Amino acid sequence: MPKEKILYDPKSEARTAMRVLVSDRPDGFRPASGRMGQKILALLATGPKYPAEIARSLGAHHQTIYYHVGRLVKSGLITRVRSELINGGEANLYALASDGYAVEFPVKGEALPTLKSAGRSKALGRFFSEFLNNGEFDGWVVVGSPMEHGAAGTQARDGHYAVQLGFALGQFVNLPERFPVKLDVDLRAEKLLSSNLVIVGGPRNNVIAEELNPRLPYKFSQSGFWSAIIDDEGNTHASELDCLVAKIPNPWDASKTCVVIAGLTGAGTKAAIIGVCNYAGTLFAKYRSGRFAALLHGVDKDGDGKVDSVEVLKEI
Repeated sequence: MPKEKILYDPKSEARTAMRVLVSDRPDGFRPASGRMGQKILALLATGPKYPAEIARSLGAHHQTIYYHVGRLVKSGLITRVRSELINGGEANLYALASDGYAVEFPVKGEALPTLKSAGRSKALGRFFSEFLNNGEFDGWVVVGSPMEHGAAGTQARDGHYAVQLGFALGQFVNLPERFPVKLDVDLRAEKLLSSNLVIVGGPRNNVIAEELNPRLPYKFSQSGFWSAIIDDEGNTHASELDCLVAKIPNPWDASKTCVVIAGLTGAGTKAAIIGVCNYAGTLFAKYRSGRFAALLHGVDKDGDGKVDSVEVLKEI
């Protein structure tokens, strides 16, 4: 007999779940494949019915309905609710046994920490797979310190953009018991460099991004106080809305991963975050594993003076 499982539609506005009969073979649902079986199931979806009611509604002979009802009962698709004596005879009231039925293939399912995560972006999860460990976040999100730091004594003002990244990754993991965010100046002091790291902000504001910069496929130019991004062909990209997303092995521990999400300015970093969080399906469509780099340009689509979208300029 089929087993009952929960069918959850993450795209539905109400986010409701249905109880569905599931089998690994379609044979058990054969009575539902015929036209009469489908009509009976559709009618019972409106509420329990007696066979006589079904016959009248469908304009069919009683014996025909009894035959099909019997087959549907035997298959487990409908069930008898109760029996009553009507006009000296026994009448059975039938209802749907479940909200639907389905056939599943013998494939390995996808682990979901929560029902909400069913609506998550598979492309985003694939890109951050090293950071997602059985529903827990394995790594650190590193933002620039708002205090003067680094050789130039800069004060980072783009760390708050990591909040959007937190919302996006929250689709995959449970609420961490520890704060997963670290300031760049604290990471080395706390000896956490040999971890999975998500670096938010460019070398102008984040000293860890500065240390990783020579290893990135697309690099920030040191001239003019990190005023441009140089791609793999030596081309210069100097708009304040130019940014990059890169993924490389951690140079302090090759078994770990570093992801850099950064722009030339705070607005550029915001654009990079938007690209990762809001357009992961496009940005990471071809990504499967290993190193990655994409050069992006922020766009103000609605004309309010603030970046709200991105264009992918190059990707390797």
